[in-house]
Amino acid sequence: MSALGVGLSLALAGCATSKAPETHAALTIAPPVEAPQDGDWWRAAGDPLLANLIERGLAVDNDLACRAARLREQEETDASASRRLSGKVRALVGKDEAPERDAARMAWAYAYAQARADRATEVALAYVQVRRLQQILMLRTERLDQFRDNAVIAEFRRQAGLVTAIDGGLGNSMAGVADTDVAATRARYDEARGRLSALTGMTDTDLLTALGDKADIPTFAAPASPPSEARGASLHRADLLALRSRLEASLAHEKVTQEQLDAAIGAPEDPATPQALRDALQKLAKAEEGARAEIASTRVALAAFDKREAALAETAAQAKRAVTDARSAYRAGFGDFATLYVTEAAALAAEEARVGLKADRAATVIRLHKQEGFGWSAADLDPPVGTATCD
Repeated sequence: MSALGVGLSLALAGCATSKAPETHAALTIAPPVEAPQDGDWWRAAGDPLLANLIERGLAVDNDLACRAARLREQEETDASASRRLSGKVRALVGKDEAPERDAARMAWAYAYAQARADRATEVALAYVQVRRLQQILMLRTERLDQFRDNAVIAEFRRQAGLVTAIDGGLGNSMAGVADTDVAATRARYDEARGRLSALTGMTDTDLLTALGDKADIPTFAAPASPPSEARGASLHRADLLALRSRLEASLAHEKVTQEQLDAAIGAPEDPATPQALRDALQKLAKAEEGARAEIASTRVALAAFDKREAALAETAAQAKRAVTDARSAYRAGFGDFATLYVTEAAALAAEEARVGLKADRAATVIRLHKQEGFGWSAADLDPPVGTATCD
């Protein structure tokens, strides 16, 4: 877009007219933010399947393709308008609309980049949910097998006259409840997998093959907060840059000069500051303040995961030891069936809590990547146009 603005300026310089048109340099609310050269965090996240799924999700997203197509159409429309406003016609109009068009075009480009980051986040969160339910399903299936084994042992001991029929009945009841839990979990897993299939354009069979039998929940490293952000500089978030560009386009349309804008930035509460300027600056400041608060809150939540994970790991280890002791005691005839049931249920709950906590941490890191402004790069400001079905 800078090339377009320079081209228009050169064209104006070469035109000899009786009335020079008004020319306005592009308005800048804040120093420019350099777009990341490679913001695709998932490529270095350590999970090749996740990276593949996100790339698939981006490739099949019709909304992204339509955004790119509309962006290219807008560029062509702006270029056509610029040609029409050349020479004598432009002189008669008496104004230069290039800054406004440039800012509006950048707003569209940043909006596309943000939509790309949003899509990547959506796919990543869906993937973590699938892994969460896949692992819980494995845990509950294993526990169902153990409950069934307990019921068999209880029946054997009843026939041997060692216990009453209560143990066998309780064992069968436990297995029935566990079977219901497994069925419900499998339904949720199927539903989550269906959503991920839809997001990536994969068939369920292909996705199942890709997921495999090992249901590891990925462990992502949290993004380091850029030093520039700690000093209060502008965030590298495409949504904020889109908002800034929209405001710059609006102010350019109102014929606001950079001098007026700089004065308003220096004294936003000055009664002499036009209301349009005050509103624009307040809107941007509020959006940036909200973004920083969101990042801070997420980082606080992330910091709490380590202690919770350590505590749960110890709880799960104790529960596992208790199950081993209770199972040995029951088989040897020294323990009761109720104790065995309680210890096994507690162990399952502890393991499921660990799975849930690990998945929650992964989801939090994914959200933090987007909040910090990752998931898009400079190349997304001029996206390729493919085939899409658009309204």
